[in-house]
Amino acid sequence: MDGIVKQKLKEIREVFEELPHCKVETSVDEQLVITGDKPVSWSDSLENPNAESTHKMGTIKPHKASLGLYIDFPHGYLDVDKLEAIINPEGTLMYYPPGTKAPTIKSWWRFRSDEQFDSLHLVLRKIELAYYNFKREDWVGLMREITDAHE
Repeated sequence: MDGIVKQKLKEIREVFEELPHCKVETSVDEQLVITGDKPVSWSDSLENPNAESTHKMGTIKPHKASLGLYIDFPHGYLDVDKLEAIINPEGTLMYYPPGTKAPTIKSWWRFRSDEQFDSLHLVLRKIELAYYNFKREDWVGLMREITDAHE
């Protein structure tokens, strides 16, 4: 794993670990799972509910030269414009709608919405990752708002 990925992974973990009722755990398949104290509101709709999946809000996925965040929240809780303003303040990240193939060499984000829950997917690579500030007040506030939705 690249040094920048390690540094940014530490930053994003700190953000989630400092939020109330939220923790980051390593799953059996070595994924970093963002979980809450209570089951998510759509947990009764999960096909194979287990303790991890019913409390799972998202995952953080470090790769060799990139970092991904996949986080879910109740359907209709946030709108895409608010997400974009905070997730992509510099306008440097490409948006790829659900169902389209995202590139493996560029940074990108997407918003997915369905009947049970909505999701934010963010993948940062190289330059964007190096300059992305996970400690920005508005970014931390958004993550707090998302994790608070599960309380």
